[in-house]
Amino acid sequence: MTRLSTRIVPAYAKLNLSLAVVARRPDGWHDIDSVLVPVDWHDLVGLSLELADTDALSLTVDGPAAAGVPTGDGNLTVRAAHALRKLANRPLSMRVWLSKIVPHGAGLGGGSADAAAVLRAGVARLQSLGMPTDPEEMAAAALSIGSDIPALLSLSAQRVRGRGDRLDPLTTPALYLAIASTTPSSTADTYAAVLPDEIRDDGRSERLAQLLQAGQAPDPELMGSALEPAACRANPALATALHRARQVVAGVRWHLTGSGGAVFTLAHSRDEAEGLAAAMRAAGFTARACRTVG
Repeated sequence: MTRLSTRIVPAYAKLNLSLAVVARRPDGWHDIDSVLVPVDWHDLVGLSLELADTDALSLTVDGPAAAGVPTGDGNLTVRAAHALRKLANRPLSMRVWLSKIVPHGAGLGGGSADAAAVLRAGVARLQSLGMPTDPEEMAAAALSIGSDIPALLSLSAQRVRGRGDRLDPLTTPALYLAIASTTPSSTADTYAAVLPDEIRDDGRSERLAQLLQAGQAPDPELMGSALEPAACRANPALATALHRARQVVAGVRWHLTGSGGAVFTLAHSRDEAEGLAAAMRAAGFTARACRTVG
C-alpha cells in the first residue's frame, strides 16, 4: 500500500465587516454587496491526495468545535474533495482530516474556509503531480460548493458582490477585533426570512471599501449586516443572545457578521481586543481576540 503524505493548512475564518442584500435573483439566490476580511481564528485541514485506480475518500473530524459538524456529503470539505476529483478528471485517493476550532453556524464561514483550504491544498498537490488546474475552472468549482468559497480561496480582503462570484481584492490596514459567537444561526433560514423592503443597496460597502483602500480606519457606522433583522426573525433565540451580548461591556458596539450568530467589534490594539474577548468569555460566550490576515 502506498503511504499517503498529508499536507496540513490553516482554514481562516472570515468576517463580513459590512453586508447588504441588494437583489433577489430569479434563481432563488440573492445578490449581496459585502466587505469580507479573513481573520486569524482558524480550523486546521489536512489533505492526503494521490492518483489511484479507483476513487477513495475518507473524512475525520475532531476538535473543540466538532459537535454538530456533518461528516458526510453535508460537509463542505467532502464536496470540495469531490470537486477536486472532477478537476483532475481521473480517480483520486483522498483522506481529509478536519480539526474544528471555529464555532459552527456563527456566520464566520468556518465550513466555507475548510472547503477553500481543501481546494487550495488539493490544487497544489495536483500541480506537483503534473496536473495543473485552470483558475477559472477552480473558481467555478468553488462557487458550486458555496457562495463564500471563491472569496476565501484568496487569503486577502475582498469586496464581494453578486452571488459571491464578483470579487475585487482590497488592500486594508491591519485590524484588531474581538469576536464572540452567540448562538448558531442558519444561513438558509435567514435569507428565506428577508423582507422585500430589506433588499436594497445602502452604499455602506462601497464607502467602507474606499476607506480601507485609503488605509483609513473603518467607520463603525458603515459596519454590520443588513441580515440581522431577518436572522432574528428566523431564530428568536439569536435576538435574545445578541441583546445579552451587547450588555456585557458598556459602550462597545457589536456588529453581526453575515447571517450570524457571531458579533465583532473593532479594537485599537491586540491588548484591547484580548480584554474584550475575555469579558465575553466570562459572560459565557465563545470569544477570541483576532487580527485580519493578508
